[in-house]
Amino acid sequence: MPHSVRMDFSRKSVHQNIFFLLLATLVVAMPTSKFLMSATMIFLAANWLIEGRFRQKWHLAKSNRGLIAFVALYAIHVIWCLFSSNCGYAIDDLQKKLPLLAIPLVVLTSDYLERKKTGILFFFYCTTVTVASIYGMVRYTCTPNIGYRNIFPHFSHIRFSINVCMALILTLYGFYKTLNNKKLPHRKTIMAVLVVFMAVYAAILLFLQSYTAFAILAVVFVVLMGATAIRKRKNKIYPIAFVTLLAMAIGGAWLCFRHYYSEYYQLKELSSKPLATKTAQGNPYTHANDGLVEMGNYINNYVCEEELRTEWAKRSLLDIDSATTNGFSAYPTLVRYLNAKGLTKDSAGVCQLSTSDLHLIEQGVANPHYAKKLGLGKMFYRMFFEFDQYRYYGVVINSSMLQRIELWRNGWAVFLKHPVWGVGTGDVADEVALSLQQRHSQLADKGLRTHNQYITLLLTFGTVGFAAIAFVFGMAVRRGKLLSSAVFVAYLCIVLVSFVSEDTLETEAGVVFVSLMFALLSQWVAARAKQ
Repeated sequence: MPHSVRMDFSRKSVHQNIFFLLLATLVVAMPTSKFLMSATMIFLAANWLIEGRFRQKWHLAKSNRGLIAFVALYAIHVIWCLFSSNCGYAIDDLQKKLPLLAIPLVVLTSDYLERKKTGILFFFYCTTVTVASIYGMVRYTCTPNIGYRNIFPHFSHIRFSINVCMALILTLYGFYKTLNNKKLPHRKTIMAVLVVFMAVYAAILLFLQSYTAFAILAVVFVVLMGATAIRKRKNKIYPIAFVTLLAMAIGGAWLCFRHYYSEYYQLKELSSKPLATKTAQGNPYTHANDGLVEMGNYINNYVCEEELRTEWAKRSLLDIDSATTNGFSAYPTLVRYLNAKGLTKDSAGVCQLSTSDLHLIEQGVANPHYAKKLGLGKMFYRMFFEFDQYRYYGVVINSSMLQRIELWRNGWAVFLKHPVWGVGTGDVADEVALSLQQRHSQLADKGLRTHNQYITLLLTFGTVGFAAIAFVFGMAVRRGKLLSSAVFVAYLCIVLVSFVSEDTLETEAGVVFVSLMFALLSQWVAARAKQ
């Protein structure tokens, strides 16, 4: 072999090894560290540029529909800057979304990763999510006064839950493959490790109480089971099994909902008997009779504010009109807590509170069920209370779900004013904020967007830009035969469902997740086709 050829080969091997190590670092950083994510992407781009071989990379770029789709997406962001008046915001947005261009360009124009190497990357990713989940649960359990939103101090709990869903899918796939590979060394040990991973993922999702994550897993289950039944429709067992499992899942979910609904709304003894007019000390009760129920009792009935203030001052150093640890006012927190325990809101009720009850109230816990670390009940009870607050008083503040509904309505109203071309890349935040002010929304001046990626794309690029994005990605998925992979289908479900409740592409973590997983999975599918 000529000396120059040996040198080229050696140089290529060095860059390929660096490329793989940086990808491994990036999949580890993606669910854990924004700083490490940014630094790794810079090194990936530098390695790609120093490697050279641009003629070969250009050839790969022209033939890769997935890369063309991401280039088109970024190009649309650039072109729609022409419709914007806020150039500063537009430039910041382009900088934030640069990974949408850079990651697919680097990964999809580099040499195909062997399926074994991609599998190693996925294993690193799943292991990282597992370790981070255990860290989060330990921190949540051992740290006083910490909310589930603050489990990961430098990372959004919602972004992390999306990573957990992806890791769960990859782990299930690995378990399935291991189960069917009878010749694999240490097969039982590998299966045991994967079962532990899946148990950790289930636990952290219960800790995080993420509506989005539960919706994602439900959609993934239905889509994958339905696709299997359609693909194997000649075998009558699969369609029957799908219908049976779907009916069981829907029935189980409905029974679960009905159980918590009944626990929450079915009136208990205190609220089902005739109302008393005076406390044991002879002071008058206030009964609002507004219909607002929590845990089977009317929240604003059986209230004697005078006795509440007097007795609370005897038992707690926290002023009843001051804020609790989590920022909520102590007085309504006390009223709700007494109500949830079925106690009257007077001196007798406060006297029956234990020392641990007092500590919880001082921390801002308004329902003793909220203090539980695990369980679906806490999620349902919060949801019922938030909807009742909106139904009776129109309150959307402090409710993530109702705030989203308010923001969706507002974002849709902005889109309807600019249905064809949108408002442009740079004017999204300004137009959304202006519309909230004009609608006199409770969320005005909060700096919030739409919390829905579909609406964000529509109001930014209009129907023209949105249709173009949908077309290029639809073609990329179709031409690349990516739907032949169950894991890619699951990834697609995760992304598309997350778009409903999140501005996934408006954060660096979301952008990196979408672009990197697409690139790796499309490489993985392409490598399988070459085998």
